[in-house]
Amino acid sequence: MTALARLSVLLTAAAGCGGGPEYAPVSGTVTLRKQPLAGATVVFSPDGAAGARPATAVTGADGTFKLQTNLPGGVTKDGAVVGAYKVTVSKFVPPKGMTEAEYAKKVAAQDGTKPHSPDSDLPPRVEAVPKEFSDLAVTSVTVTVTAAGPNEVRIDIP
Repeated sequence: MTALARLSVLLTAAAGCGGGPEYAPVSGTVTLRKQPLAGATVVFSPDGAAGARPATAVTGADGTFKLQTNLPGGVTKDGAVVGAYKVTVSKFVPPKGMTEAEYAKKVAAQDGTKPHSPDSDLPPRVEAVPKEFSDLAVTSVTVTVTAAGPNEVRIDIP
């Protein structure tokens, strides 16, 4: 067998060895009080999904999202590993009564002081999503990602 033929056989064998976890596309919609929730972070944390890493997304203006999984070496993979997950949704907003523009203006006026440093008099942002959905320790939202799909997830937060 020539060296080129041996290389071809090795490459074919390597391509056939999946070895790694199976990923499936996951998308969905998040609403808060029946309105699309824009700019929220959605996290699927493995809950028994073998070889899985957390999969994340940020919701668009219409509340929709598509999960991605960050792998070592700066590699990003669309979807999530097939298996079970606990789901959290989080969105931090300016304190009550303050708009994003007002908050940004106050941050800029801090003269380089970080808004959450001890020297700052700026109140911290607050979580807009109830703890039952934003805290991994108490969330009851669970999803099983399947290879066959469709993996369409709707998260309605009252």
